Amino acid sequence: MARRGQDSGGSVNLFPFLSILICIIGCLTLIIVVINLIAMSKGEGKTPEEVERAREYILVKKDKEDKQTDLDKLRIDIENLIQENKNIIQDRDKLVMLKNMLENQEEIDKSREELIAKFNLLSSTNKQLVADETRLQEEIKKKEEEIEKRKLPPEPAALRVRPSGSSSSTKPFFAEVSDTSVYLHQSLTADPVVIPVASLNQDEGFIKLLKEIASANNNRLIFLVRGTDGAVSTLNRARSVVRAFNQSTGSNIIPGRLPLPGEGKVDLNMFAQFLEP
Repeated sequence: MARRGQDSGGSVNLFPFLSILICIIGCLTLIIVVINLIAMSKGEGKTPEEVERAREYILVKKDKEDKQTDLDKLRIDIENLIQENKNIIQDRDKLVMLKNMLENQEEIDKSREELIAKFNLLSSTNKQLVADETRLQEEIKKKEEEIEKRKLPPEPAALRVRPSGSSSSTKPFFAEVSDTSVYLHQSLTADPVVIPVASLNQDEGFIKLLKEIASANNNRLIFLVRGTDGAVSTLNRARSVVRAFNQSTGSNIIPGRLPLPGEGKVDLNMFAQFLEP
C-alpha cells in the first residue's frame, strides 16, 4: 500500500466504517420488521389477507348497525307521524261534529218543545191503552170461560152398582176395568187406586187385595167392566193374574163380572157398609 502523503495532516477516512454501520443498521431494521410480522402472523393465526377481510367485515358490520339504528329511528318517526295524523283527523272530526251541533242547536231548541208535547201525548195515550188492554183481557177471559162452559158436554150420569142375588154375608171387593188400567175402589169418597194393566201382575196393591180376598170364604172379587174392547182385553189380563195367584198360593178366588154401560162415575153407595168412608 502506498504511504499516505504527508499533506493529509494525519486525518483518518471514516466513510468505509459509516457505510458498514449503515448496512448493519438497515439489516437489523429489516430483521426486526420481519420478526414482528412473523410474530403477528403466528400470534393471531391469520394471514394479512384475513386480517384485512376481518377489518373490512368489522367496518361493514358497524356500518350496517348504524344504518339499522337509523332505520329504526326512521320507523319510529313514521309511526309517530301516523299517530299524529290520526289524532289530527280525530280532532278535525270533533271540530266538524261540534260545528254541526252548533249549527243545529237552534233547530233543536225550536223542536224541543214540540217533541216534549208529543212525548206527553204519547205517554197519556199509552197509559190509556194499558188500561184498555187490561179491561179487554178481563172481558176476553170471561168470554172464553163462557164459551168453554157452553162447549162442555153434560157430565155422564153416575153408574150405580146394585147388589145381585148373592148372599148378604158375601163381602164384595170392587175393581173397575178400563182400556188401560184397573181401578181399586176401597172408599166412597177417596179416588180409586189406579194400576196400569202392564204392571198388574207385579203390583203390590193388587197382590195384597188378592191375599185379603183369599183369607175368607165369603170374600168376593167383582170386576166392573166398561163396555169397550180394550176393557175386555184388560179383564182377560186381570183374570190371568188371578189364576196365576190361585195356582201359586192354592187359593180359589172366582172373580165375578158386572158390566158398566156408559162413561159415568161408579156409584157404590149401596155397598157403603163394605167400603171405607
